[in-house]
Amino acid sequence: MDMAKPVGSEISYVDFSVLTPEEVRKVSAKQITNPTAFDNLGHPVPGGLYDLRLGAFLHNTCATCGLDERYCPGHQGHIELPVPAYNPLFFKQMFVLLRGSCVYCHHLKMRSIDLHAYECKLRLIRFGLLLEASQIDQIHLEESDLEAGEEAEEASNIAEEEEQLSTVSKKDAEKISRSFAKRMTASAESQLKEKRELFVYESIHNAIDEGRTTKSGLNTGTLLEARKAVIKDLERRLVAKPRCENCMMYSPRFRCDGFSKIFANSLSEKQLVNNRVKAVRVPGAANVDIAPKSGSRYVLSSEVREVIDSVFIMEQPAIETLFHSRPYLEDGKPKNVLGDIFFLSVLVVPPTRFRLPQKLGDEVHENAQNELLSRVLATSMQIKDLNEQFLSLQKDAVGAGEERKLVFNRLMNAFVTLQNDVNGVMDETKNQNPANAQTGLPGIKQALEKKEGLFRKHMMGKRVNYAARSVISPDPMIEDNEIGLPPVFATKLTIPEPVTAFNVAELRKCVINGPDKWPGATQVKDESGFVTSLIGMNEEQRKAVAKQLQTPAGSTGDSRGGNNGVVNKQVYRHIRNGDVVIMNRQPTLHKASMMGHRVRVLPNEKTIRIHYANGGPYNCDYDGDEMNLHFPQGQLARAESYTLASTDSQYLTPTSGSPVRGLIQDHLSTGVWMTNKNTFFTREKYQELVYGCLRRHQEDLNTGCFRVRTLPPTIFKPEPLWTGKQVISSVLLNVLPKDVPGLNMKSKNKIKNEYWGEGSHENEVLFKDGQLLCGTLDKSQYGSSKYGLIHAIHETYGPSIAQRTLSSLGRLLTNYEQWIAFTCGMDDMELTTEGNKVRAKIMEKARDAGRKAAAEVTNLDENISVSNPEFHRRLEEVLRDRQKHDILDAVTMSKVNAITSEVVSACVPAGTAKKFPENAMQSMALSGAKGSTVNVSQIMCLLGQQALEGRRTPVMVSGKTLPCFKPLETDARAGGYIENRFFSGVRPQEYYFHCMAGREGLVDTSVKTANSGYLQRCLTKQLEGVHVAYDNTVRNADGSLLEFLYGGDAVDVTRESYLYKFNFFYDNYKALLQRYSPSSIGHLDVDAAVKYSKKYRKALKSQEKLPAWEQSYRRDPTISIYNPAKYLGSVSTRFEDKLDEFIETNKSLFRSHENKSLISSKKFKALMQLKYMRSLIDPGEAVGIIAAQSIGEPSTQMTLNTFHFAGHGAANVTLGIPRLREIVMTASQHIKTPQMTLPLRSDVDDTSADAFCKCITRLTLSEFIDDVTVVETTADPNKAESTRSYDIKLDFFNAKDYKAEYDVTENELERVVAEKFITMLEKEIVTEVRKQQKTVSELADISRGRASEKQVEASAALDDDAMAQKEKQKGKQAASYEEPDEEELEAMREAEKSDSESDLLDSDSDSSSSSDGSSSDSDEGDSIDGSVKKVKKSHGRKLTKKAKDREDGVITAHEFVTGYNFDDKEGRWCHFRLELSGDTQKLLMVNIVEDICKDCVVREVENIGRCLHEEGSRDLVTEGVNFQAMWEHDTFLDVDKISSNDVAAVLRVYGVEAARNTIVNEVINVFSRYAIEVSSRHLDLIADYMTREGNYLAFNRQGIDSCTSDFMKMSYETTCQFLTKAVLNGDREELESPSAKLVIGKLNGSGTGSFDVLAKMPVRAD
Repeated sequence: MDMAKPVGSEISYVDFSVLTPEEVRKVSAKQITNPTAFDNLGHPVPGGLYDLRLGAFLHNTCATCGLDERYCPGHQGHIELPVPAYNPLFFKQMFVLLRGSCVYCHHLKMRSIDLHAYECKLRLIRFGLLLEASQIDQIHLEESDLEAGEEAEEASNIAEEEEQLSTVSKKDAEKISRSFAKRMTASAESQLKEKRELFVYESIHNAIDEGRTTKSGLNTGTLLEARKAVIKDLERRLVAKPRCENCMMYSPRFRCDGFSKIFANSLSEKQLVNNRVKAVRVPGAANVDIAPKSGSRYVLSSEVREVIDSVFIMEQPAIETLFHSRPYLEDGKPKNVLGDIFFLSVLVVPPTRFRLPQKLGDEVHENAQNELLSRVLATSMQIKDLNEQFLSLQKDAVGAGEERKLVFNRLMNAFVTLQNDVNGVMDETKNQNPANAQTGLPGIKQALEKKEGLFRKHMMGKRVNYAARSVISPDPMIEDNEIGLPPVFATKLTIPEPVTAFNVAELRKCVINGPDKWPGATQVKDESGFVTSLIGMNEEQRKAVAKQLQTPAGSTGDSRGGNNGVVNKQVYRHIRNGDVVIMNRQPTLHKASMMGHRVRVLPNEKTIRIHYANGGPYNCDYDGDEMNLHFPQGQLARAESYTLASTDSQYLTPTSGSPVRGLIQDHLSTGVWMTNKNTFFTREKYQELVYGCLRRHQEDLNTGCFRVRTLPPTIFKPEPLWTGKQVISSVLLNVLPKDVPGLNMKSKNKIKNEYWGEGSHENEVLFKDGQLLCGTLDKSQYGSSKYGLIHAIHETYGPSIAQRTLSSLGRLLTNYEQWIAFTCGMDDMELTTEGNKVRAKIMEKARDAGRKAAAEVTNLDENISVSNPEFHRRLEEVLRDRQKHDILDAVTMSKVNAITSEVVSACVPAGTAKKFPENAMQSMALSGAKGSTVNVSQIMCLLGQQALEGRRTPVMVSGKTLPCFKPLETDARAGGYIENRFFSGVRPQEYYFHCMAGREGLVDTSVKTANSGYLQRCLTKQLEGVHVAYDNTVRNADGSLLEFLYGGDAVDVTRESYLYKFNFFYDNYKALLQRYSPSSIGHLDVDAAVKYSKKYRKALKSQEKLPAWEQSYRRDPTISIYNPAKYLGSVSTRFEDKLDEFIETNKSLFRSHENKSLISSKKFKALMQLKYMRSLIDPGEAVGIIAAQSIGEPSTQMTLNTFHFAGHGAANVTLGIPRLREIVMTASQHIKTPQMTLPLRSDVDDTSADAFCKCITRLTLSEFIDDVTVVETTADPNKAESTRSYDIKLDFFNAKDYKAEYDVTENELERVVAEKFITMLEKEIVTEVRKQQKTVSELADISRGRASEKQVEASAALDDDAMAQKEKQKGKQAASYEEPDEEELEAMREAEKSDSESDLLDSDSDSSSSSDGSSSDSDEGDSIDGSVKKVKKSHGRKLTKKAKDREDGVITAHEFVTGYNFDDKEGRWCHFRLELSGDTQKLLMVNIVEDICKDCVVREVENIGRCLHEEGSRDLVTEGVNFQAMWEHDTFLDVDKISSNDVAAVLRVYGVEAARNTIVNEVINVFSRYAIEVSSRHLDLIADYMTREGNYLAFNRQGIDSCTSDFMKMSYETTCQFLTKAVLNGDREELESPSAKLVIGKLNGSGTGSFDVLAKMPVRAD
């Protein structure tokens, strides 16, 4: 589109509906009847799919419009189908309506009065009247209006008949009788309908009069959700009806086979009797009965269409509200909805230009889409032929029965084939024809969806001209806002520049130079739009064109010359120095991934050159990375690129407000060497350094001379010398404008004072009046660091001065490094002899650290020998238990990490052979140039502990980590602790461990890229329209309100870094005074907000001593009353409190009666209020996209593992991207690791806290068991009643121990064993036996070819859980849908998986039993470590009366128990016998008992697993969430401060505000674990968006479904699904969202698109 020639119309909205067959025929240019496209000569066949009436192609002229293939828009055709076909995209909705319809009375099966209630609700929801819609069910008539006489008797008969026809109980039949007893008469129903209609009418008109709604209705996310809930409930009730409640007749039950066939099942005998009695038939309806007499019957699509059409006519008022989401009036009346929307009788043929043929030599090949359409044509012709043949056979009634039957079957098959062919055209996945399985041709749905679909590839992302792509190379000599462009691009990229009197000379030179010489031009466009190409012209011809640049194209009367004065000629000149281009490197993760750079054409270069400082924003390096360059063509785009998108404006990242651009690597380490106290320069060196880093933009504006200002030397004799600090000060002196006060700043650098020597203050950086007086400069000052030198200059003088400073320092340090060189040698990494001795002495502790940690975990003496058998036994027990193994890893890692830290602190820097700053290795690490102290320590000291997923190296079944180590080795080396260093080399085993840890990082990097990318896409898509309005509110694209003030105070993230640094503002008061110029705010109100603020703060101060719940807010905050953009002094309460506090605590800094030369506190406060006003977020700012990028971009830095806390608790919590997905993407109702944080009361000591932890921790029987013995007695096959018995003995720990540890008595333990454990054991035995029987049955079936009756019964006797799981998995497969993209597959699977399915999968994996190949007759073993011991059975043990009674009770209560006894004296053992049938196969009883011991619960609080108390902490942490149970322990816990990471649980208990805060806190917690800072403003916005409807919505396809923009939903994913919903609801796209505007080519409404600039155009007088 030519922006210079706008059109006078635009698309204002888009309606979604279905074209009727008549409309398709009207817009069709040709009916297609011939499946053949080309004849033998390759010419298009008339009536074929390439008929020229459908458009031009391959140099053929269009027969409809007469244009060639370049200009013909294309014209659609159509195919007439012989029978109506189901629309596969609407099939599910049609089938639901069919099941809910009565085929006899042609009404919906629901009572009309009930259906009318749904109709009224939907009508009210259209206008946004949710409260009134909820009141519909409360409207009823008085009891006197109901007849209870004859109607009650009839209802009783109906209930009796219902009981006979179905298998309902008598109680259910009585309920039915009571419900029908109150059945209304027709007059009563009419009265109730009138009452409802009056209520709806008055509600809507009152709402319109009051301005609460409009005549065209409302459309918000809340209304969409409410409408969806009402329709879902209506469909559920319709489908559940067994018979029609209007005519009381039974319709046949329907079932579908895919999307092509519908079958009707026969009625039962009693249902037929009922129908004969009722015998309802609608006048005019077809006499064909759909219900078959027996079995099932294939229902023709024409028959289904007749039923649907009749139902739509009879129930039109309800249908109209069901399929129109807004009031749709036509001539003042609601527009009728026809049943034709579900059927296709005319198939649209796309224009030729959208399915162009391919020409290879002399052969022309059809488009793949033609094959699908050809199949439809061929099948249609076959149906017509078969129909004619069948009709002819019907006339010949004699001897044609078999043939007629054969033709009829072929005709029915052709109907199904046609339906599948139509399905294939629409959706490939719904085509069940065998031919489609071989070809797999994509349908219309496949052409729309995914990355290669119409929306995402062509509408949302388009290929652009005037762009370039090349490898990037670094260039420290150009400005950091410049881009070095190679000549090959400079002669190809052009821009149209209008010819004026000011640039005509320059443009003439360009025209004369031509297209091949830079700077030249390629084309000239005159006033009429005619383009003259300069390619191929000689110099004389180009000169002739150049001379006519200011000559009008025609005479005065010429139509082309009539535009003179408004439209000039345009020269398409080459890109030149100073032009702006947009640079981009993919992936585009955040705002700074696209920045505007000024062009500098570099001769003889081959690659794009960028400054080192821009590597951070683009996240690029220089090992072959490529970048894209876009050359904006319009003046508006160029203006935005020069200003808003320029690199100068992108110094601070919106993620956290921190600098994102800065110098890197060698610049940083060189800066330390330059600015230390030992660096001096002679006059020549000093002047060369200063002059070499400056550019001519510092020239004197008055004289035009480039003058360099210098400083006097520090040392005058014996020769003048300047320090490195003075060089920095000289650079600042020349970069800053004249008459601007110098910078005053105090900060810290990264290098501590002790590295410089005793008494040094080089860690403190001090600038006074623009001169560096103290400290060295490193990454903290001119790197991408907060509150450094460049950041301070950016805040004080603005972004352009900061850019000049950064560029100048880059050139300065580059030049200086070229003088001195910088290299790292082996001597920089070497320790002294003394240092090596200290290292070796400390490392001796590591050899014993593993044994001490193992002894601590196994509760043995610290000095125990590694050869101790008990130590080995317990250690094996620990290694076999995952939970205990985690504890061992945590304890061992804490001990060896302490040793590692001790070695590093002792050897670096004290033990290094070469000291800092001469040590290049330490210079790089300490200055932040490259590496860190970890890298230094790995090279000089040791590699330390290698971790995999937060644990040590995994242990094999043999007890070894590697084959070279002993089993159960306790040495730290065996667990992955590397004592050696890179300097002296590592052993092969250590190298292997190190590779394992490195590989984990590589895997995480490859996996997290796709997951984090999809996470950011989900966020960006839904938040794309969220912006700041002119009233400072945050709104979505449809105008819905999300926040009253952005972030609570309307401050921009990039402008708040220094907002509370009042000391800095005081020191630079004069410079800020010049920048903000208070004299320019005369148009602002400076009194109203200040006066109100005093009253508000006075009211707050009067209540500050009261508790929060007793305070009353008589006044709203100042910032919520007065717009901070218009009223000076309208600031946030926090800002004003902090400002007043600063002034109060620093009174000596401000003017007083004693010292009147200081700054006035009133003026300083006014300047700070002005600073606040200048820090406000700009209206139109797309804060939604910025928030999405601020979450997505840092997420790429996180790993994907579940991390573990150190310590004995070994509690785990999901972190990283999995946790972000739980919170944001899936809004999981049941997270993987739910936790509660329980604050202790101040009077509760640690001992009581530990005791409380034990009381609420879940206890299982396995924690009481020391040993389990199982003795199996096999059956005697010679005996008739032989049995297989198991003697099981549970040996418990000492009763005193478990009483003290768990507060559980012997009686409580015995009761658990007798009532819970044995019951669970018997149930598990039954399950195992059934599994064995099923296996035997299947084997026998394979061997004999059939299954016996007994085996079939055994197979059918599977337990209910297994069958339910199978059905659920089967249902999951049937309900699955196509995944979005391949890289998003895993994320979407997790997002769509229900929690119940996850639980089933988890329980499935946990309950899988291991196999045992032993043929021994007895199994005995320890349930904890699996060891086996043989014991003797005890026979004839005497039992006390109490024990005997107890045994009798247990035997009576259980099926398999024949003996039971418990140690009543000491509570140390329990013995019982189980007897099974003799033909029972061998059971792995040891494994079964072990599993049941772990599952049998002795004591628990519902949903609570463990409760952990870390040493020194005043908070308890529980695994699991149960707020209500914790409220009962208010004597121990501060219940008002309980928190949880389970957002859904918080929402259910505490409400939406608490859930919103939980989302913010949890996301902060995820990022804080990785030291990533994200502004809380972004998190607040995301949390507000997720809870906008009062519930917890996810950023996935379910969450986006409540958005009002259909185009936004379609361009996200599952395009056809959202398109289908939009069509069936009759939605209107108001084109407010960015996606919708992009689709139709309109300017986005945020950013600079949120306003228009109007210019007064000259009007020519006639």
